[in-house]
Amino acid sequence: MRGLFFLLLVLNLVYLLYGLVLHRQDTGHEIVVMPRQLDGVPLLKLLNDEPSPVNVGMDGESGEGRLSCVSLGPFNSSQETAALQAGLSREGVAFSLLPLTESRPISYWVVLEPSGGRAGARAAVGTLTARGMNDHYIISDGPYRDGLSLGLFSEHARALTRLEQVRGVGLEPVIKTRYREVPVYWLEVEMNAGSLAGLSLPLPAEVVLVERPCTVMPDVGEEDVGADMGR
Repeated sequence: MRGLFFLLLVLNLVYLLYGLVLHRQDTGHEIVVMPRQLDGVPLLKLLNDEPSPVNVGMDGESGEGRLSCVSLGPFNSSQETAALQAGLSREGVAFSLLPLTESRPISYWVVLEPSGGRAGARAAVGTLTARGMNDHYIISDGPYRDGLSLGLFSEHARALTRLEQVRGVGLEPVIKTRYREVPVYWLEVEMNAGSLAGLSLPLPAEVVLVERPCTVMPDVGEEDVGADMGR
């Protein structure tokens, strides 16, 4: 009996080894089945499983309720937006008035930058005077000390003309633009540019339209419009 038992055991082992060898020859790879999720271990998520960006329709509203807005401006005062605010209110379009500041050029200074100290400045004065140019002075302090001031102009074209005159005598001046912060106003409208163009609104020719995603804005009613127009 013992011999028969060992014989059967050997035959079973041979059959098992034969089956394993045959399986590996057929597939060439070991097949491993992974569980869908291990306890306590989150599965990785492919990037393309994320929702696609939402396209905004012509009415300004996306499939998820997010809006595309248009900023209109700049206006020099809130009073300049009164007619536009009234028109938007009649059309039932939400908007808000945004007070901002903007740097604007106020003058253009033609300067010969310092070179060679006070002696260099005097030499430049001599060159200009010899050619009949007397509208200048030596700067006595500040970052352009010992340079020459050649004129302050309210228009860039006039400053450029002066620049070319001085270059004509062999000197190389520059134009320094001087800025000032001024208050401006923009209207942010909850509507895209295509839809806005379909409305009969009094848009001044110089107004710029900038389309972008909306910020969170409070609702604007007739009382708010009246308050803005009365500022």
